Amino acid sequence: MAEEQARSEAEGDVLPWTVAEFYRGQSVLLTGGSGFVGRVLLEKLLFYCPDIDTVYVLLRPRKGLSVQERLHKLLDVPLFDRVRAQRPEALGRLQAVEGDSAQPGLALAEADARVLAERVSVVFHLAASVRFDDPLITAVRINACATRDLLELATRMTKLKAFVHVSTTFCNVGQREFEEKLYPVAGDWRSILALVEAQGQNDPVALRALTTKILGPYCNTYTFSKNLAEHIVDHYSDRLPVGILRPSVVVATARDPFPGWIDNFNGPTGLMVGAGKGVVHTGYSDPNSYIDYVPCDIVVKGIVLCSCEVARKGLIRLQRRIYSASMALTYFSLQKWDFMSDRFLGLEKRLRPEDREGFSYQLENIVPEIFFRDAVRGTRRYLMKEPDSNLPQAIRAYKRKRLIHLILKTLFYATIIWFVLSKLHSMLFAE
Repeated sequence: MAEEQARSEAEGDVLPWTVAEFYRGQSVLLTGGSGFVGRVLLEKLLFYCPDIDTVYVLLRPRKGLSVQERLHKLLDVPLFDRVRAQRPEALGRLQAVEGDSAQPGLALAEADARVLAERVSVVFHLAASVRFDDPLITAVRINACATRDLLELATRMTKLKAFVHVSTTFCNVGQREFEEKLYPVAGDWRSILALVEAQGQNDPVALRALTTKILGPYCNTYTFSKNLAEHIVDHYSDRLPVGILRPSVVVATARDPFPGWIDNFNGPTGLMVGAGKGVVHTGYSDPNSYIDYVPCDIVVKGIVLCSCEVARKGLIRLQRRIYSASMALTYFSLQKWDFMSDRFLGLEKRLRPEDREGFSYQLENIVPEIFFRDAVRGTRRYLMKEPDSNLPQAIRAYKRKRLIHLILKTLFYATIIWFVLSKLHSMLFAE
């Protein structure tokens, strides 16, 4: 089973090497490097693994930029400030590789595929479409077919030590409590991939009509396709050292490289900005429920440690968008789950003392109030591009909008009460 490849008991021997020692001389292939988690992972590897050989980043040309130009642009953010300041030479270890997860075979040139097959020893598969409303063919192509194609490439990697697939805690249905194991597949992945690829090319209209039937109990194409991907990974587990990591909703960094880093409006961040700017006033959710979130740096540390453990075992117009996002989230906001994470927490216990500063993730040390304060400030700073110097004005503006909101609510309810009382008075004292 795939998840058994990444199994880590809560207690046991520490890792036989430090993380830096494991990555010494190793070459890494990263998909999804342009995404939020992918960039934080890049920074982590460059800063804490000084002797890593090469990090190949799969990118596609976009908006007139070559993959090399895109890589340079991806690095030009505050996230990489400490790498530039303390380990500038590490940036030279990055190499862009042209490819596209939405295309067959990852659109890799054979020459590039040969280099990767000869040199790569660790693969991090983070590339995914996290849109809940993607057409079935798009979600399956990016989330499932690309996983299969990357695993096929991995079978050619003569030095492969670990293949880490980043999934999601929401890829399974039908229960309220989920363990760290594979659950029944959404369907035979080979048949579904063949159907989607054939119908998507020959009769996309028919495929759209069949989508609801194909999804079955799954609420959207994202969770469905991520479930398929896990079982594709499992299919290759008998010949490749694979591991699956299931983060929930990934939010801003808690500590590393600094608190509050965020670069997208996905999920709770977009709703938080909408509420903070006075655009969103209500939400459809269960007040007794809770949000399953995890700071990005915790996820990244887990990804890195998962690769080490695998090697040891083998030796997501304004109102419309807000409405769509809110509706897409109702499946999650109206329910509660309990996700088991004993193995994930157990990874941290295997750390050697030298790695604790960089890779320890003791969740009890994260104070929610401080974390969300930093997340809000990071969102203002890195997404809204608002300087900290105007924070007092922003607070005053927020209080002013909140006061106006309360006044309007009071007037609204006062009008309703006046109308009801007027009707009652007319009925009681009518001649």
